Amino acid sequence: MSASAIPTPETSQWNMWRSQTAAILGVELRKNFITKRGFWIYLLALAPTAVIWLHSIVTMRRGDVANHGLSRDTEILAGIFQIFFLRPAVYFGCVGIFTYLFRGEVVERTLHYYFLSPIRREVLMAGKYLAGLITAVFFFCGSIALAFAGMYAHYPSHEIRAYVFDGPGFGHLLGYVGITALACMAYGALFLWLGIRYKNPVIPAVVLLFWESANIFLPSWLKKISILYYLRSLTPVDAGFYGPGALFGSVADPASVPVALIGLFVITAGLLALAAKDLRRSEISYSTD
Repeated sequence: MSASAIPTPETSQWNMWRSQTAAILGVELRKNFITKRGFWIYLLALAPTAVIWLHSIVTMRRGDVANHGLSRDTEILAGIFQIFFLRPAVYFGCVGIFTYLFRGEVVERTLHYYFLSPIRREVLMAGKYLAGLITAVFFFCGSIALAFAGMYAHYPSHEIRAYVFDGPGFGHLLGYVGITALACMAYGALFLWLGIRYKNPVIPAVVLLFWESANIFLPSWLKKISILYYLRSLTPVDAGFYGPGALFGSVADPASVPVALIGLFVITAGLLALAAKDLRRSEISYSTD
């Protein structure tokens, strides 16, 4: 055996952490996907999709496709995505998925099994976060893809092909799916940390929702201290950067794509670092929960 083939202690440790993360990921995915508790999250993800498909079905039954236009429906979809899908659908969906990753274990009095296992808490957090992220991305990215298909389902097939493959449609779809995945990533890290840091993470989650919602009324420099600001900077269709609220507040220019992406990844990394720090110092006390 060559010297390069002999595993070093660092390599062996890394392989152990990776296998432990994969094992936790598998357990947590089964818990996230097969649960009665998540039923309302599934409904939250599918609600805008159901409304959009109902709109297309009614339009086709009435035969008034001619009264609609691709550009008009594209703007409507952009408005639905910014106003409803990112907030409150993805926001509250991530609250339900990620805050429960650790608080749920405390409520069910099962967290001590993980803590008694020979697993670093950072590895435990990584496995749970990845499980929550995969769950959120599956439901919400799938929902926006179905919503995109439903918005244009009532158009003739040749118009749909021209819009999607010869026009900007496919780029818009990728944009919506990518932004949704980034929203799940950033909000997931936020609510994972809140679930570790606070016994009742719902209260700070509501306060942060108020901050995100009131962002339009803040000075331009304060608007940028918001996950939603960077997400909306990436939207492929401008439905009014801040919508009707811009009539009542000052509008901050959207960030460039590189700045928005860097901002979201930095926020996510910072929140995960805070979550890991708090998890290392946390102690189990079921009697007070």
